[in-house]
Amino acid sequence: MKRFLSPLSFFLLLSLSASALEDGHAKYVGGTVPSLAAVTIGRLDTTSEASLIFLHAGNKLEIPYTSIESYEYSKEVTWHVGVLPAIAIRLFKVRQRRHFFRFSYRDSSNVLQAAVFEVPKQMPRTLQAVLQTRAPRSLKLCRPCMERK
Repeated sequence: MKRFLSPLSFFLLLSLSASALEDGHAKYVGGTVPSLAAVTIGRLDTTSEASLIFLHAGNKLEIPYTSIESYEYSKEVTWHVGVLPAIAIRLFKVRQRRHFFRFSYRDSSNVLQAAVFEVPKQMPRTLQAVLQTRAPRSLKLCRPCMERK
């Protein structure tokens, strides 16, 4: 019995230690923005009618809605395990997913830029609604997201 509980407890600890973003925070995961380092944590501000603003460490990145050429929402499983450990973990905890938005836009110099942000699980619906209203011509869902609907 102890041998069975040991691997099971390991996977439970693994599932509990997955990092999650706090409400209201977002993480710049990567892209071509020269002024931002990968894994920069900040806040996405959608209150401006003209721009999506990423506020981070006293600085900000503005992405005008009119310059967004495309955006894509996707979600991925936080961690991947084998079939049997996944079943065991699923009995106690729901698998966590990470939510991402990828933006392709033109900066003030008309150079094409890309930015990928990880957002908390409550934010995608709100952010999608804002983007559909303010940048409706650029919606692009990822194939797995369309298949799940």
